[in-house]
Order: sequence, then C-alpha cells, then structure tokens
Amino acid sequence: MPTAEARLPGRRFWIPLLALLAPGATLAQGEPEPDRSQECCLLLLVPVGARASAIGGTLTARSGPDAVFRNPAGLAGLRSSMFVIHHSDMSLAAQIDAFSFFLTPFSSTVGLSYQLFDKGDIKTTDVSGQEIGELSLRDHLGVASFATALGRDLSGGVSYKVFQQRIDCRGDCGGVESHGTTQAVDVGLRYTPAWLPELELGVAVVNLGFPLQMVNAAQADAFPARFHLGLGYDVLGVVREDSVLALRVLLDLRDSLREPGRDLVPSYGLELDVQRIIFLRAGYAPGEGLGTGAAVGVELRYDRFDVALARSFVNSSLEADTEPFQVSFGLHF
Repeated sequence: MPTAEARLPGRRFWIPLLALLAPGATLAQGEPEPDRSQECCLLLLVPVGARASAIGGTLTARSGPDAVFRNPAGLAGLRSSMFVIHHSDMSLAAQIDAFSFFLTPFSSTVGLSYQLFDKGDIKTTDVSGQEIGELSLRDHLGVASFATALGRDLSGGVSYKVFQQRIDCRGDCGGVESHGTTQAVDVGLRYTPAWLPELELGVAVVNLGFPLQMVNAAQADAFPARFHLGLGYDVLGVVREDSVLALRVLLDLRDSLREPGRDLVPSYGLELDVQRIIFLRAGYAPGEGLGTGAAVGVELRYDRFDVALARSFVNSSLEADTEPFQVSFGLHF
C-alpha cells in the first residue's frame, strides 16, 4: 500500500494538515463557525472504473455495471449476473478500490457494491523528530442498488448508500482519531426511444443525503449532492444498422443540487465499439484535480470476461508525480 510520510517537528503542525484532509474534524471549540457551504467527501465525484474514467465520467445515459456510481438506472441494461472489480491508482499515496456483485432476476437488477478510498498514511513525530505513531485516512462506501424496466423505452434505478470517513491511529497521535458516518440515496432514469435506438438519455440525482458529522453537528459538512444529465448518440447507427462498428458521442452535465449553477460542469466522451468485443475510448472533463482533464482507455470483452484499462491526465499540479491509472475486471455468470 502506498504511504505518504509527513515527518513534522511537532503535533501542533500536523493537526492543521488533518483539518485540510478531513474538513471539520479538528476544529477546536471557540474557533469561527465553519463555512456552511463547505462539502465533504468530494472523492465521491471522481469517476469509478476504467470505462467511466476513460470517457470523462459521461456515464449518465449509458448502461453497464459501473452505472451504479453514476446513474443506477443504467444497471437495468445488464443481461446477466456479474462480479466486477475496479482499481485506481489516483496518486503516489492514494488509491481507490471497489467491487460490485449483481444479480438479474425477473428482468431486474439487484446489486451490492463496496468502495474503499485509501488516502494514505501520515507519520506522527514528537518535538525531537522521533516517530511516535501513524495516522491512516480511509473512506468506506457501501451501496445497495435496484434497477428495472419501467416500460418499453424507460428504465429506473435507486441506490441506498452508507458512507464512513475514518482517521485511525496506530501509536501516539495526540487524540485526533475520529470517524463519521452518513447515509444518502441516488435515483435515476434512462430512456432509449424505440424509434431512435441510437439515442440514449439519462438523468440522475446522486449523493442526496445527510451532512457528515465528524465532531459535532455545528461542524458537519454537507454531502456533495449533484444533478446529472447525460446524452449518448451512435453516429454510425443512422448510416448502417448492421455495421460492425458503433461510434458513440457522449455528453454529461453536472451541477450542485444545493447551489444550482455553482458547480455546472460539462464533460465529453467518445467510444468506438468494434463488434461489441473491442472498445476504444477517450474523454475530457474540465476543471482541476482528480476526475478532470483528458483520458484514454481500451476494453476487451471475450466470452464471460471483460478487462478494461484507462489512463487519466489530471489538470492539477498536485498530481504531477503520477497520472491516475485505472483497471476493471468483470465476470459474467
């Protein structure tokens, strides 16, 4: 596991660092009231899986197992039960791992997913510079999902989430260990008109939940609720219906639910599909930090197996040492 060491001269210096990593976790009594617009858990906005990363997160209108993290209605498109694993090296000191298990009874999909955000470790030292402990920063997400067809062209889905943010200590950390748990739901719709099957439309509300409380209610941070609108179109489908190729142009719009217009972000994706076996992908999401910038990827599907790879090129000097790499593996049964 990658480790980020912070060898600092004393406890009074690394405690403010933790306040940046876990907003609201270490504010002392008597300090100014925190900004109520501050949001926690922004890693939840980062695309999960190699396909999602490669197309810039433009998944709202698409079906597939990774739709559980963007628009649960996309799970209704699964044709078989699946087990899926995702791994992302986000930086030298942080990684994301996730797995999902889906069953498809009665033309519906039920699923359980788990996601681990490993944000690295921090060494703690005393005033003489000797190591006295280690802090580990981890976020955990559990998701239960259900999706089904609502008609010939329309499908819907809902996910229930339990999220926990933890700062744990091994050794002496000055008593800054903490953890907070909250709950949220995702709901979404996906529409593919029978009269124009090349077109896919999707809409979702995600992370609609309670604030995350690490210390007390006054210092709780809002959960990052977002509205997603997505569109996908196969530009080759209207040229020749029996073509072995499909070229999908994808567009997603994301905005904050709490402050509409504050976080309006478009993202763009492109996917070339060769006989549903080989997929070449590219995408772009504007902004800075994880989940932004350009990305490319490839996927191979054979028999019951799916393997996908993606490389992101992040718009952030904070990630200059490495570019995020994602890999996903799926098994149909």
